[in-house]
Amino acid sequence: MYLTSTRPDIMFVVNLHSRYLAHPTEIHIQVVKRVLRYIKGTLTYGIFYKQCGNEELLAYIDSDYAGDLEDRKSTSGFLFFLSAGAISWSSKKQLVITLSTTEAEFIIVASCAC
Repeated sequence: MYLTSTRPDIMFVVNLHSRYLAHPTEIHIQVVKRVLRYIKGTLTYGIFYKQCGNEELLAYIDSDYAGDLEDRKSTSGFLFFLSAGAISWSSKKQLVITLSTTEAEFIIVASCAC
């Protein structure tokens, strides 16, 4: 099976800049144009899933502690691989303000387990 998709880091950039849709600056517009040029240049790329490969499920998670300087919320992300192909990913700001790096990591671990 061959699927086209965007890279998880593109999703992070779009998520980050969507916070400023009400009042975008010239820098935000430049970043969005750069992302669109990148996507246009990679339309033929995709993820190849091997039919009889290593069917191991891998998960990678991470979060930054209080990465948003405006509201001190952490941004969390995860990426799941099956047979060396990405099948699910997410990057979003946590809903609560955490008091430690351990708590920020625990929230994303619990989210992935669900």
